[in-house]
Amino acid sequence: MTRSSLWPALLLLAACSASASKPPTSGTGGDTEEGGTGGGSTGGKGGTGGTAPKPDAMAAPERDAGADAGTEACEGPPGSLLCNPLAALPRTIKETGLFPMAPDLSKRPARLREYAPDPALWSDGLEKQRFLLLPAGKKIDNSDPRRWDFPVGTVFIKTFFDDGPAGPRPVETRLIRRVGDAFEPYDYNVYQWKADGTDATLAEIEGQRIPVMVTVKKLGAPFSHDIPSRQDCGACHDSNAKVASPFIGFDELRLHGKLAPGSAKSQLEELADVFMKPVTPVIPEITDPDPRLQRIKRWVFGNCVHCHNGSRVVDLRPEVLVMNTVGKPIDASGITPPAGWLRVVPGKPEMSIVYVQARRTMLPTGLRAMPPVGVAVADAPAVEDLRAWIMGLR
Repeated sequence: MTRSSLWPALLLLAACSASASKPPTSGTGGDTEEGGTGGGSTGGKGGTGGTAPKPDAMAAPERDAGADAGTEACEGPPGSLLCNPLAALPRTIKETGLFPMAPDLSKRPARLREYAPDPALWSDGLEKQRFLLLPAGKKIDNSDPRRWDFPVGTVFIKTFFDDGPAGPRPVETRLIRRVGDAFEPYDYNVYQWKADGTDATLAEIEGQRIPVMVTVKKLGAPFSHDIPSRQDCGACHDSNAKVASPFIGFDELRLHGKLAPGSAKSQLEELADVFMKPVTPVIPEITDPDPRLQRIKRWVFGNCVHCHNGSRVVDLRPEVLVMNTVGKPIDASGITPPAGWLRVVPGKPEMSIVYVQARRTMLPTGLRAMPPVGVAVADAPAVEDLRAWIMGLR
């Protein structure tokens, strides 16, 4: 979702051009049903969603962007991602060229294209704003509507905001880049913002998470939110890449909605110029005759399906969610739930693994909270929907 109603003009991060600024609007992982740590690569950037070198190596090794990344039409300093999206990442986010006038985040390059996936990922109630940066002169190959192919040099930028004393403030900005074609195709990095929002520093996230205190007014007292490690990022995005692209949230289904209330066009229409071919939506909206079950399907799609997509663990996609959960035992090796527990036990949410894991409290031995990464506080409305739906099953 966007942050049109929350974000003062001085601190905007979203828009398709520097002159048309708008206010703003994950992490998850696991490749075992009950909460494994995921199948992403560890130590280096491997496979289709691995991890990057240590920040002291300045992330991806610098290489000649050439025709692949597009060095023309540069809008930033020579070392910026705008001039060379495959360059070694600088230490500060200002040097990337993405937000050169921080803390005035409304001033940014015209090539940053905002998008807001719907359904979105719950991330401790933090607001998020996302941008796509394509290498100059390049477009997305959308020949296969279910698996878009992004050019080398593509960068996805996602900034998380909490509620600061003077309004929303940036906490972290995650970057995912396509840096190659085979051996090390993607890298993952995070910039951690200063408390005053004047700049952000490339974080050391090789193998460990970084806890940061955040304030989300609707959730009450400040709490600790984890900036994920590269392994965490690789696990989620690698899982999604098994059935779609590694760039979670940028797909036909989640771009059907409008970026801002009152917009005359869907996001797919707004972004039509970034694709090689006209986009003809073929994926239906997530629907169900029961409004509560529709909300549940949308929430599960936004928060769980990038891992639980049938590639390695139970398939929780909307069309098979009920069939694969109601009355079904878990099938994860090494996990033995209490007697009588199933993925969903009709009428008994306290014995339903899906509900207990989403609730994140009072889990029996062997089960862990879901999503396992990037979430410390449960999404209370979604948990209540799960409870009420299960109570109504017979």
